[in-house]
Amino acid sequence: MILDLLLQPNTTILALLLTFALLCFVLLFIPIYNYSMFRILSLAVAFVPLGWSLYLWFLYDGSGQTFQCICHIDTLHISFGIDAAGLSLVILTSAIFPLCIMLMRTITGILTFLLLELVILGSLLVLDLLGFYLLFEASLILLYILIARPERLTGTQYVKHSAGDYSTMDAAYKITLYTMAGSLLFLPVIFILYANYGSTNLLILTCSNNPMLSVDKQLILGWGLLAVFAVKIPLIPVHLWLPEAHVAAPTAGSVLLAGVLLKLGGIGIIRYLIPIFPVFVVKIFPFIAVMCLVSFLFSTLTTLRQVDLKKIVAYSSIAHMSLVTLAIFSLSEHSVASSTFMMVAHGLVSPALFLLVGFLYERSHTKYLPYLTGLGSHMPIYASLFFILTLANLSFPLFPNFIAEVLCLVSLFAVHSLYAYIFCISQVLGAVYGIWTFNRVMHGYNSNTFNINTSVVDLSRREVSLILPLLIGIFWLGLKPMA
Repeated sequence: MILDLLLQPNTTILALLLTFALLCFVLLFIPIYNYSMFRILSLAVAFVPLGWSLYLWFLYDGSGQTFQCICHIDTLHISFGIDAAGLSLVILTSAIFPLCIMLMRTITGILTFLLLELVILGSLLVLDLLGFYLLFEASLILLYILIARPERLTGTQYVKHSAGDYSTMDAAYKITLYTMAGSLLFLPVIFILYANYGSTNLLILTCSNNPMLSVDKQLILGWGLLAVFAVKIPLIPVHLWLPEAHVAAPTAGSVLLAGVLLKLGGIGIIRYLIPIFPVFVVKIFPFIAVMCLVSFLFSTLTTLRQVDLKKIVAYSSIAHMSLVTLAIFSLSEHSVASSTFMMVAHGLVSPALFLLVGFLYERSHTKYLPYLTGLGSHMPIYASLFFILTLANLSFPLFPNFIAEVLCLVSLFAVHSLYAYIFCISQVLGAVYGIWTFNRVMHGYNSNTFNINTSVVDLSRREVSLILPLLIGIFWLGLKPMA
């Protein structure tokens, strides 16, 4: 009876969320002095959604309806379900979080990540605009806790690092203020939709029996959803929180930001903005195209001037997500498939790069390029992996980013060839900053800022085992993309 409830297609998604929430609650009763047991059990709990997501993959019929495994809770008027884009991101999320748990060393950090996994999975599986908003904001609270860490104070000013980086509190405030500013426009839209339709359920809002909103209402209300999703992706000029958050966050936090959280904006546009406000999406396409082009050019040119390794990877993420956004808004035959594949490819390559930056920071205690030179002769395994991931990040053939960018450009060529040609030419800048960063770190004379014999040692077996699952996923999708 219980097994049928857990595995039945109409109830398995709700069973997944409830079971995972119950397991997270059980972890609270483990004695705090038994750290090793808590760490092992929390890692086991983090693997539960991964197995369940693979079961959802087995259940999903690619030739069937858009939403499948739908579970409706009548008392709350809320539905849960899965579509193709959501399923891909659920599998990616379930695979990224166990790596984050293994990177964390405190009980508070592990519990924060488990709760983050719960709310992010809920936001990917819920089919309700209000439910998505609540879970979306809950992830912001947990992310604030993860980034904001105590710092020394001098008078009324936070202590700044030597290269001018913002403190962790400044970065946490920035991500909170940016996202809340978008949410202030998002919440009234939810109320207006409820007043018109009597529900915020996506299945009701997009039902063919319900009359579509007027053109004027769509052109006004669509800005509310676009604002919050543009912040989360992010697009210029609402991007400034991302580089600072990456610098302030621990390695696990950067892996989470790049691999999972940026994708919430993409799935929000695909699942909510386009079906509910189709006229707005069509009318706003020229503005979005210019905005994405400016984001791509500005982020790639800014990357050439950065001296922080984390900021270099962060700005490259902005460039990739701008191409994802433009592919989504192209509304071509392959727009959803190409943008989803790009999000999955970026969700594998960018976290792997942040892992390498974190491993280097643990040895040298710095992320600044002037202090990191000539490491290739002392760290050959690290240099080889850095070179492979640099090629993947600049969309070299045989890597998933190459296939994803080709698909995105095909979607763009079907709508507007001029924008596609501009993006094709601009891709050269990605190769410039990628190769320049690799040469700057791995070649040249070795810096004397840290002890070569004790600080600069090659990757350990544990570190290689942490990055190996991401490498397997990268090569698998690069060589067999239809999998």
